[in-house]
Amino acid sequence: MNTDKTTPYNQDPKFKFSLLHPKYVPTWIGMGFIYLCKFLPYKVLIYLGTLFGYLLYGVSPHRKQIAEANIKLCFPDKSQIEIHDLVKDHFKNIGIGIFEIAIAWWSSDKTIENLKRSSKNLDIFKELDKEKGVLILIKHSTHVELDIRLMAKEIELGGMYKPQSNEVMNYLMIRARNKYVVGAIHNHQAKQAIQWINNGQKFLYAADQDYGEKNSQFIPFFGIDAATVTFPEKLSRSGVKIVMANVSKNLEGFDLEFHEIADYKEEGSVLKEVNQFYEKYILKSPENFLWTHRRFKSRPQGQESIYSEWKSRDKRRKKKRLARK
Repeated sequence: MNTDKTTPYNQDPKFKFSLLHPKYVPTWIGMGFIYLCKFLPYKVLIYLGTLFGYLLYGVSPHRKQIAEANIKLCFPDKSQIEIHDLVKDHFKNIGIGIFEIAIAWWSSDKTIENLKRSSKNLDIFKELDKEKGVLILIKHSTHVELDIRLMAKEIELGGMYKPQSNEVMNYLMIRARNKYVVGAIHNHQAKQAIQWINNGQKFLYAADQDYGEKNSQFIPFFGIDAATVTFPEKLSRSGVKIVMANVSKNLEGFDLEFHEIADYKEEGSVLKEVNQFYEKYILKSPENFLWTHRRFKSRPQGQESIYSEWKSRDKRRKKKRLARK
């Protein structure tokens, strides 16, 4: 495998006959339909995504409860009606984001260029030392696949991905992303990611989720202690520049913006600024942040679980997974 900074770090995954297993037939049919949607006008795609999002809203009570719990914590002044409306709008945008995969993965560069409205502070990357890598932090939005494609149109970058449990989705995702990013590293290859950055690569990473207490520090997120992965701060201490990136969506298109994080000063300083930027970005369009993730799953010692009502459910699922193995 070639680790030169101008060539893909990962090779395209090889097709395996196991991907044709009958259990994957629904996935192939579903993604085939999504692929065909790339030929539709964008407004039609949004309409279909909206319908699908409302369907998800009706059949996903567990994720709906998680979203409601998160929004109540982050926006304590919102009424129950406002929370309900925001959750419903959020699921609508999840549906749209799924259909936007058709554009992100399979549309032409010209189509992507037509979706972009502006790029703010893109000159940051010209000013940074070209010999040193940059860690670019994005948030998990409902349109994250389009976010990656839009940024890759402006900047040569690689990134990290979480392997999907569905092998077909994993195969399609990596093949698609490798067309427009320099390469991809899965989330258990942190050492390779650091090596890549040290070689001068711009590397995309999402630090807005709860990855567990290990290698995390509790930092306020909308005023709530949240396990925040220390990866960005460790890199900052070693001299790597950290840049926050955001993609805002509106009726006229997508706006990109970039902000450089101050260099490491003391423990927690970088992570506090990272979370503050995430809050700022989320407030611009709260319906597009991924509220269905249990952002506050890990708790400081002595604090009760915010999602305690789902503990028994998680244990049952874990038991089933172990039994299958």
